Amino acid sequence: MNNYVLAALVAAVPFGLALLFLYRKASRASNAIVAVDQCLALSLDKYRPMERLLREDDFRFLAAQPGYSPQMGRRFRAERRRIFRGYLRNLKRDFGRVSLAFQLLIVHSAEDRGDLASILIRQRLLFALGMLAVEGRLLLHAAGVGTVEVSGLIGSLEAMQLQMRQLVTPPELSTASL
Repeated sequence: MNNYVLAALVAAVPFGLALLFLYRKASRASNAIVAVDQCLALSLDKYRPMERLLREDDFRFLAAQPGYSPQMGRRFRAERRRIFRGYLRNLKRDFGRVSLAFQLLIVHSAEDRGDLASILIRQRLLFALGMLAVEGRLLLHAAGVGTVEVSGLIGSLEAMQLQMRQLVTPPELSTASL
């Protein structure tokens, strides 16, 4: 009899984990519906410092200072990369939120919006490729080679936000402002 109970428990655990996963995923989707206004109000200016964080100008300036040591330069570069990765995590999180809100707007749209779905897929692909490129450049930067460009990633988020704004804004309001 104990073998049957044990077998039932072993079979129930994956089922319970799957239900928990689906519940968490559904609760995140319902939170995104409320966050559409937040996604529209998201300011991309907070990512502007990221564009200059790993430029060589600051590293050359540090190297020209009295008392500079190569160890200090390595620590400075490592700290800047750590800060950059924090910005990158926030950018990825914000893109995910805007992307999910955009997807929900498409799904709940009164008419079929296949054109917007293709835009969403293209922006997600461009963002994913941009993230791969940035991660590769970060590895090269750690080796002391080159700098990292993030304007493409910020541009993808900005394009997604613009498309979302156009989807939410009624046509009579957008033509009235012209």
